[in-house]
Amino acid sequence: MEKIVLHRLAKDVFNTPLMILPDKLDTILSVIGDRIGMESVLSVGEADLMSMASANRSDVENSPRISVIHVYGSLVNRTYGLSPDSMLQTYDDIRNEFRAAMDSDSEAILFDINSPGGTASGVFDLVDEIYEARCRGRKRIFAIANEAAYSAAYAIASSTGKIFLSRTAHVGSIGVIATHQDRSAANEKAGIKYTTIFKGARKADLSPDAPLSDEAKGMLEAEVEDVFDIFAKTTARNLGIPVAQVVATDAGIFMGDKAVLKGLAHEVIAANDVQAKILAELDANLDEKEDQMDKKAETKLEKKEVKIMNAQELKKAHPELVAEIESSLEQKLTAKFDGEKSAMTAENGSLKESVLRLEKSEAIRQVREVKSEAAGIWTSVLTGSDVPKRFHDKVKAHVSHEKFIQDGLLDCTGFTEAVKAEVEDWETRGATSKVMGTGFSSKDVEGEGAAKLKKEEADDEALANSLFEASGGTREEVK
Repeated sequence: MEKIVLHRLAKDVFNTPLMILPDKLDTILSVIGDRIGMESVLSVGEADLMSMASANRSDVENSPRISVIHVYGSLVNRTYGLSPDSMLQTYDDIRNEFRAAMDSDSEAILFDINSPGGTASGVFDLVDEIYEARCRGRKRIFAIANEAAYSAAYAIASSTGKIFLSRTAHVGSIGVIATHQDRSAANEKAGIKYTTIFKGARKADLSPDAPLSDEAKGMLEAEVEDVFDIFAKTTARNLGIPVAQVVATDAGIFMGDKAVLKGLAHEVIAANDVQAKILAELDANLDEKEDQMDKKAETKLEKKEVKIMNAQELKKAHPELVAEIESSLEQKLTAKFDGEKSAMTAENGSLKESVLRLEKSEAIRQVREVKSEAAGIWTSVLTGSDVPKRFHDKVKAHVSHEKFIQDGLLDCTGFTEAVKAEVEDWETRGATSKVMGTGFSSKDVEGEGAAKLKKEEADDEALANSLFEASGGTREEVK
């Protein structure tokens, strides 16, 4: 059973991004290695690990006003049933303690941290919950590196509002690491051969019984890069510094004042003094709140002591002040009215100009439409008549379309009847191509001299007049 638990734990250690110091990872591997069939690289026994767990505890304990949450040892998402002395602590355990502290009567929460970090899985949800509670401001939240807050443990520290550390304490290691175990050589040495049957090109990636392929290595590297991006951005948000500043630490670790200079901690203080420091800050905040409440109370009292006067009483008690206020108000209102009046006048003038332009455009459009309609009627009627083309303009001159415009629109029916009547009159009087000759209208072709053209036009005019005289009647020109 114990071996099954350790194998499950190994899955959280191998082939997955970790936020832990490399030497602490080697320590964990050395302890579980022999017990899951893996050669140890360090000679750290179980008894040594238990001793380290006991030595990891500090004397920073709860007080009535401060809830203390201890974050010790390697951090994991699950322990799979290992005992508390295994030096492993889960994120769920920390979360449960944090929620209980938030619900308690304490005024502040202090994370007492001595941890090399742990798995990336699960840590960011815990960090976000602490950060959001800090932003709500119901309780002050602090952290102390006592004596180490590395990687995942530092992510937790950064989510609080203030990070303390002693002169010899270290923080940082903002980076991600992943390890692949290749047991193929050890298996061969032991005479063990594994045959893997799988479907799917990536299914056997990261197998411990075969060397790591380039494709699997690239996939693991990409995952490490993605987790680091989340780590850097989350830390930058928590600390209120640029992401580039976090990345520039290159996953280094920093002690005491150097950590403060790097912006990774706020104050250097001994672990034994940190609770007194927090209590002093709480009292200072309390005094400030009391002062604000006193000022509000004084303001309310002053408001109550103010005597309220109506307009008549105020005018009687302070006539000069009232007169000055009225004069000032009148001037302001007058200036405002004059300004608005000028603006309205200018706006009206602009609107009038716009309206005139629109009216002019509309009138021009209507005139053009009427002329176009009239021209169309003339063309339609004259095209179907026997009147020679050279007489068309003379015929048109006798009927003006302007006489048939009503409300800007052409009376098409009346105008068409007038045009037809005029054309029929010309045809009746003999002004047709049959009488005048079919070639009569083609005299004005290109190449003929101007004198000849004028003579032909004069002959045509005389012929037309003689036709009207021969009919014994006269015409009144319609314009």
